[in-house]
Amino acid sequence: MNKIFITALGVIMMPSVCLGFSGNEKLRPVAEKPAKMQVNTCSNMDRVIKDNKAAKKKPDFYGIVLASASRPAGPPVLAKFRAGYSPEPETLGTLPQMSGCSGTYSSDRFCYMDYVTNSAGGITAVNWNRMDMETLVSETRSLDYALGVCMDMTYDVTSDKIYGISALADVLVEIDPLTGDSEIVAETLPFYTLSADAAGQLYAILLDTSNAEGVLYTVNKQTGTALKIGSTGVKMYTDPSGTMSYYQTAAFSSADGNLYWAVADKDGSSGIYRIDVSTGEAVYLAPFPDNQDFVALFEMPEALNPDAPGGVSDLVAKADPSGALSVEISFKAPSLTAGGAALESLSSVNIYRGKETEAAQVFDAPAPEASLVWTDSEAQDGINVYRIISVNEAGESQAVYVSVYCGEDLPGAPTDVSISINGKGEPVLSWKAPAKGVNGLDMKPEKLTYKVYRDLTGAGAVLIGENITGTAFTDETISLSTQSYPYYYVMAVSSAGEGLQSLPVGTYCGPAYPLPFTESFKDTTPSSAPWILQSLALGGAWELNYISTFPGSGPYDDDGMLVFIGFRSVEGAEARIATPQLTFENATNPELKFYFYYLDMADEDLLFNDYMVVEASVDGGEFMPLEGGKFVQHDANTRWTECTVPLKSLAGKKKVAIGFHGYSGGGFDLLVDNIRVIDAPTSGIAAPIVEEGEMRWYTLEGLPLDGAPTTSGIYIVRKGGKTQKVLIK
Repeated sequence: MNKIFITALGVIMMPSVCLGFSGNEKLRPVAEKPAKMQVNTCSNMDRVIKDNKAAKKKPDFYGIVLASASRPAGPPVLAKFRAGYSPEPETLGTLPQMSGCSGTYSSDRFCYMDYVTNSAGGITAVNWNRMDMETLVSETRSLDYALGVCMDMTYDVTSDKIYGISALADVLVEIDPLTGDSEIVAETLPFYTLSADAAGQLYAILLDTSNAEGVLYTVNKQTGTALKIGSTGVKMYTDPSGTMSYYQTAAFSSADGNLYWAVADKDGSSGIYRIDVSTGEAVYLAPFPDNQDFVALFEMPEALNPDAPGGVSDLVAKADPSGALSVEISFKAPSLTAGGAALESLSSVNIYRGKETEAAQVFDAPAPEASLVWTDSEAQDGINVYRIISVNEAGESQAVYVSVYCGEDLPGAPTDVSISINGKGEPVLSWKAPAKGVNGLDMKPEKLTYKVYRDLTGAGAVLIGENITGTAFTDETISLSTQSYPYYYVMAVSSAGEGLQSLPVGTYCGPAYPLPFTESFKDTTPSSAPWILQSLALGGAWELNYISTFPGSGPYDDDGMLVFIGFRSVEGAEARIATPQLTFENATNPELKFYFYYLDMADEDLLFNDYMVVEASVDGGEFMPLEGGKFVQHDANTRWTECTVPLKSLAGKKKVAIGFHGYSGGGFDLLVDNIRVIDAPTSGIAAPIVEEGEMRWYTLEGLPLDGAPTTSGIYIVRKGGKTQKVLIK
């Protein structure tokens, strides 16, 4: 069976006839957006889902099967199966051909985003679909932007919102259930699945590339912050490099509160797993009989008896702030029935721990809307999950869930990490202790120690200090004989274990390079070091390459150039790449020269606001924009064009780094090549002594030529001790 590997960075298609999402491609408009949704029906419908008003507490799931062993090329179908030891997916109907999709159940509709790719893997169409699950009729709206193409989606009942993990960048997105319009919430980790429990907590799974196992995390739906719970123990199906995994999806069941995961294992066999959200451990239930590849897994809650109670409200769980293994749970009993009528009475309200089937606490016959409080003195060290079910003579309510961390917390990341250089040239770090743990508990700074890691080459961080009791550290082991740019990370350690790493801080060390400085990236390799790449927003990046995606151009010279990835990134992505530190101590008129690729395609209705700002950092300080340093790609259509930025304001500075800050407009790549920093002559030519009779040629900017000029123009020629301008026609 053909397999397609997907990540937030792209897809590897194996074999090439199998179409999939191609890395961070931006959708180009292919048609006018319809004013109204088009209505499509699910063809070859085998049956119509029947209305079932009885409360059947069984984990039934729906999803889209993109392919299976018996039909590796599709077409995709909507299917239903029971999560258990013998799942037998039942086809409900055939869907229009697609390359992939993600979706969830929301607002009485199955909402899913599908996309179509061309033979080169580029996205050519994106559609938002809302399917009536009784008739299997879909309303479809075409979209002209692909941010909502997601790895997985989930519906959060507590906020009435759809969340997704975008396939274009490592960001959490919010999706409008009616229109499919998407907006970025926050940056997060490169997850493959996203699932919300009944309490609104997001859970996600990513690939641990060191062992190919799936790892479960919680995700903050406001900040995107991800906290590791534990490994699933399942080795996921990956590409040969082990860095990309195959289609998968996960969803919670309201019937039993468990998280279910449809995924292909290391051998490519698709199956269903049940995950313990308190530990991350996955239990293998069964294989899918036809090796079905599921995406867009969702549950359609079965109708309750309208006279049964509604769910509890104002649910809060608080761990004992002293670190004792104790949790206080408070809430209000329901005041309405599942059908929305006033609730007359309750038989009980029951609290269950985790997956236990016997209630840990029973409130007998509480009054509707009564405030109830219970303290669990037998909480476990770690994440504790509870479900609350209300009961009357008509039946049970849907379960409402809450989770809380209890015990000694792992430290959060140290904050306000800064770096400076002492008189010996050594990096000195300082930071503040984390006030909170990773699960929100208060930390005691006096009980923390610290570890410091250094990444000198980009190959990975190495521990260089531990058992540090203060909040400062001097790196006395780094070599200062050559220029380098180390990054440092600080980690707090409590009695519970190691906490989160701080954000990295870096600085230049060692001697600065003198002028003139030249870099042409010959054969896509810099001749100087260190060049510093910093992704500043939404996964923005520069790369060294000999060709760009769009515009389709090669380098100005020497088979290498800098490429800011605009064509394959989201609008708003930013990144900076900076030169090594240079010394302007003896310079009087420093200038930056480089070649920039201008492209104006406004006449083809392709006008994207991709641009670059040239910046400078003095003595390791912040990068600041330079006057005359903004270069907007569509300002001209002259292709490779030489540009000059005056640096005279920096003359005399001992340590200067030049930064090229790219801003993505969701359009084209930015290309830069043949970078030079010189001390330009202010009058005449600063040139070496020339022997009598020897002739040297220069441009008007003072750049030496290799022999006599071969094109017309005004040049400067020096012979012996004489200099003069010469017009060559």
